[in-house]
Amino acid sequence: MKWIFAPAQEAFKGARDRWDELNAARGNHILLDSLFVDSALRHFGDENVLLGVKNDSRHSGLAMFKKKGLGSWETFQPSQAPIGFVLLPKHIDVQAEISAIMRSLPGYALQLSLLQQDPNYAMAPYAIESRRFETVDYIVTARIPMVETFEDYWKTRSTNLRHNISRRRRRMAEKGLVPELVTLTSAQDALDALKAYANLESKGWKAQLGTAVTLENTQGQFYQDIFQQFLSRGEAAIYQLRVNGEVIATDLCLLRNETLIVLKTTYDEAWKDYSPAILMREEIMKQLFAEKRVRLIEFYGRAMDWHRQWTDEIRTMYHVNCFRNEWVRSLKEYRERVRAKTPSQDKPETPQQPSAPIPAFSPAKPVDPK
Repeated sequence: MKWIFAPAQEAFKGARDRWDELNAARGNHILLDSLFVDSALRHFGDENVLLGVKNDSRHSGLAMFKKKGLGSWETFQPSQAPIGFVLLPKHIDVQAEISAIMRSLPGYALQLSLLQQDPNYAMAPYAIESRRFETVDYIVTARIPMVETFEDYWKTRSTNLRHNISRRRRRMAEKGLVPELVTLTSAQDALDALKAYANLESKGWKAQLGTAVTLENTQGQFYQDIFQQFLSRGEAAIYQLRVNGEVIATDLCLLRNETLIVLKTTYDEAWKDYSPAILMREEIMKQLFAEKRVRLIEFYGRAMDWHRQWTDEIRTMYHVNCFRNEWVRSLKEYRERVRAKTPSQDKPETPQQPSAPIPAFSPAKPVDPK
């Protein structure tokens, strides 16, 4: 049976139950929950996003795609979504299925990209031995496995990290400042917590770039939407580090299957000498180890130096490109070679792009590394 495509904003309303069934069969990842997907679609999607459906007697599948250029398609991928919106059943010929999707898309698709595949939760494998497929590394990301006790974990961290945190705590104590971790888990707390988050970002570098979360902009409304709903389910937590009642750092987190996902982090840059986000993270770790309800912390953003201070577990996320014919890939590689030989002009470096489309088309924007 071919894949059938329809405008996603309307079609997804009748497909949410099936989407959640497929997600449950794949491990029930919270970032692929229909609630998260629907919110992303409503706030960041448009009439050009298509929902693809395959449903036959043996296998079914659901995915969202958007046309990127002439003959080029990719998974619908707003920067607030860490994982590509595609669900394929287990135990299928993934290579054949991706090819079937591409050949079923409207028009004559030359390339289809499945973006942001997590190797621990991938719909498409990293290695496919075929000239019609290629894998492109996206970002390196970090996770923290939580085993034994906080004390055992803390011994594995560098002396430099532990010393720096102790020194900052002493400096706060000398000035009579007492940091307090506050954990918000009620849906009624969502609006005030996001106001506090937006207030911190409005003071920092993201405000200068125009990328800060506000309650009025689209991404602020998206986070209000998902956190009010996931908090009401008991599947979210918002952490705040406060000093004398003032919020100086905050984490927005989702929680499912003993995994805490840190979606967004910010802090008040006026307090940067005290490293408030690092102090908050230590308090969160202590609390989570004591509660014993989380076994894994996922960041899903680009691994920064500070991530590597907290964990040794790093992995590479990637994209999978499928070409309709081998000559399409050969043409792409030829153009890349020509472009590599062309003398570069003095332009600032750009971040790694999340896909490797046919060069005639512009690449997608990178995900905000938080």
